[in-house]
Amino acid sequence: MQDKNFTNSEILNGEEIKEKRKFNFKLPDFKNKAVFKRGGYAIVITAVVLIGIIAFNILLSALSNRFMLVYDMTADKVNSISEDNIKFIKNIDKEVKLTVCAKQEEYSNYMGYYAQEYNVNDNSGAYTDYYEQTMSLIEKYNNYNSKIKVEFNDTQDSSFSEILSKYSNEELHYGDIIVSCEFDGAERYKIVGYQDIYKLYEDTSMQQYYGYTTVAVEGNNIETALTSAIAYVVNDEQKKVAFLTGHSKEDFSASYRELLETNNYIVDVIDDTIVNEISNEYDAIFLVAPNRDFIEDELKCITDYLDNGEKYGKGFVFVADATAPYLDNFYGFLEEWGIEVGDGVLFETDSNYHLEGKPTLMGTFPTSDDDIINGMNYCITSSNTPLSPAFNEEGDKKVTTFYTTSPSVVAAPKGTSNSWNGADEYEKGSYASVIQSQRSAYDSNSNLIKNNVIALSSVDFISSDLAEYEQTSNKNMSFAVAERAVLAEDTGISFVTKTITEESFAASVTETAADTVRWIFMILLPIACIVTGIVVYIRRRNA
Repeated sequence: MQDKNFTNSEILNGEEIKEKRKFNFKLPDFKNKAVFKRGGYAIVITAVVLIGIIAFNILLSALSNRFMLVYDMTADKVNSISEDNIKFIKNIDKEVKLTVCAKQEEYSNYMGYYAQEYNVNDNSGAYTDYYEQTMSLIEKYNNYNSKIKVEFNDTQDSSFSEILSKYSNEELHYGDIIVSCEFDGAERYKIVGYQDIYKLYEDTSMQQYYGYTTVAVEGNNIETALTSAIAYVVNDEQKKVAFLTGHSKEDFSASYRELLETNNYIVDVIDDTIVNEISNEYDAIFLVAPNRDFIEDELKCITDYLDNGEKYGKGFVFVADATAPYLDNFYGFLEEWGIEVGDGVLFETDSNYHLEGKPTLMGTFPTSDDDIINGMNYCITSSNTPLSPAFNEEGDKKVTTFYTTSPSVVAAPKGTSNSWNGADEYEKGSYASVIQSQRSAYDSNSNLIKNNVIALSSVDFISSDLAEYEQTSNKNMSFAVAERAVLAEDTGISFVTKTITEESFAASVTETAADTVRWIFMILLPIACIVTGIVVYIRRRNA
């Protein structure tokens, strides 16, 4: 191959060709490039903002499942769980299950209908706010502690039969909440029902015109009821009690013992005809319907048990039976505690307060603001023994009456029938049906120590079919008495009772809070958006 010699002209033309080829790719105008730069930035910024908003919403959604991101602006923080309860909830280290007997999305609408079971008239949906508030507060428990699981169950679904079978000894109702916890191979549970959740009062507005009364809702106690139930089921310390049966002709305590065993109590029976010793391993002792009196040594044995070497911390429950003879020694012992036991049987002279044709089968009603009767209804009992306080307060003892009869009751002779017509010759008055004497003191370490001695006027509180009626609180009352006797409430946890009333919703939002919201969303944010828009427009125009 020969070398080709190029002339200067050819070389120059080649260079021109190269130069022409070099500039075939037209460079953009610098002004257009700046526009592209600004446009690209705008696109990038817009994309970043959109991605940020999406990410922020996803983050909020995730956080809301774990943390409480709702701000409560009500005056008394009634839409929030109180700080004391939050601290307790966060420290729970056991798995707790809240089984709600209702579908979550239907609870608020259907609860008004099922409330008729409790004589609550809610045809107008007046209490829907309370039902919605219940759902809101229940959900917050899981937010504060993931170990608390909330499960909603459709009562009309076939799967609900498993729950009914598991808790066959309970009468479950729509809206009930089963609070349960399993440990050591056993389940401890408590049912929180309508009357536990909602604060009720007797509405007499219809009585004048139609002759009947209804029950109305005036508040919501879900926080107290639910947290107290959780505290109960996570407590793995079993209470141990004993029933003294040696002085009773008939055993009325079987159903009471079963109730306590169902609620994780260890229950023993001491059937000695003469009580010589009561072990301090028992948290409380129960005496049901004794018909034979105690001798002095036996009463000293009970006294020594309650003293517990000056440590106290023991309880005693007495359930009376009006058919039993008058027990001078034992009733004298109770009088020293401030509980006076009369002779005879209570007879209700007002037909509004007894079952038709049965003046000895009467209603008794809560009279104290003590937490033991929080959310409870009336009780119905027969063959009531007359009980009354011997004193209100004396020395280290204080007497409290929880339930009383109406003021139209007389103490009739024992054996009085329902057809008795001699009531006009007797003085009418109110008698206690549940009464407590509490002795308290401080030990050498300045710790509060106490005893509770409690008397119930009738065995119907624990052994009658009346105890199974949902409308009455016989069963609830008898169990609450046992809890008080064994000092189950003294766990070191302080619960703040919260009642959510009508004005707790919109009306409880303070004017300051409302003004703050108006300023932020109606003035500050719109102004900020307008200013931002003007600034962006001016900068783009001058760029």
